[in-house]
Amino acid sequence: MAKAQVTPIPIRTLEQALLAFCGTAKTQSGQHIKPFHAHCSNRIVIEGGFPPEWVRPCPPLASKQGANNRYPLSYSKACEDSSEQSVLGGMKYKNIDVTVVIPGIGPALGISAKSTGNAFRNLTNRMEEAPGDCANIHMMYPGFDFGFLHLIRFAKVTEVRSPNDASFDAQGKPLDSIVRYHNALSALIGRTTITDAPMRYESVGLLVYRCLDGKAEVWPNYPPPESLIHCSRFFQKLYDIYDLRYAYPDASGRSHRKMWVVPNGALADKVDAATGFSWEPRLSLGDESPIT
Repeated sequence: MAKAQVTPIPIRTLEQALLAFCGTAKTQSGQHIKPFHAHCSNRIVIEGGFPPEWVRPCPPLASKQGANNRYPLSYSKACEDSSEQSVLGGMKYKNIDVTVVIPGIGPALGISAKSTGNAFRNLTNRMEEAPGDCANIHMMYPGFDFGFLHLIRFAKVTEVRSPNDASFDAQGKPLDSIVRYHNALSALIGRTTITDAPMRYESVGLLVYRCLDGKAEVWPNYPPPESLIHCSRFFQKLYDIYDLRYAYPDASGRSHRKMWVVPNGALADKVDAATGFSWEPRLSLGDESPIT
């Protein structure tokens, strides 16, 4: 008997999301960053183990309750929802780009994702906004696991018309404005316990991307590998803090991250390897049960 063909579950990769930053979508509309938000929500489901029903924007995925936190996961276009979650903070409502809301508990994890492709002088505004947004949410939800992720376009002074639109010098070294911003973001990371300063984030990431000949790639030379906000650590730090706050004290397992049960071959072993930031699906190994 011929073996049934397995339909791969589509994954919105970082490489695909970065292409939108190099396209024609106007930054004022915010449409250029929507694919990146979708990538983040897709990743925290497939890699992070959060049921898609808990996530906004909700990716085109569906899960079913299983034993021992082993949940079947499948593709479902009908479940896709591009809306953001509005969270009431201590001072005002805030639309968070990617949010995990645990039924019966409330907002538990979120990602604020921003991008800057030119006019890098405006990074000063980000320095002012980021800690305020963080403090607003933590005032109402001290246990909220909050990440701030910023993407900056690689643009040499020799490649742009205005010096204000340059982020790197002719030799590929970051300009002083970028270094200052990196250092400012590094000071915003480190919130581990719920009694830590509310203006600090649980995780911060800085990623530099480059547009070249219609393609998008991650610029690997900055931030340096030892940087506290190197993007390769961003998601795992969020998961670690989440487990500390929501999984460890919950003996019932209701708020634990799930292990996905999918047919062999439905999900790739590694994703985004070409970008240098590979990640793996959170699979229940050794299970070949079909999705029903």
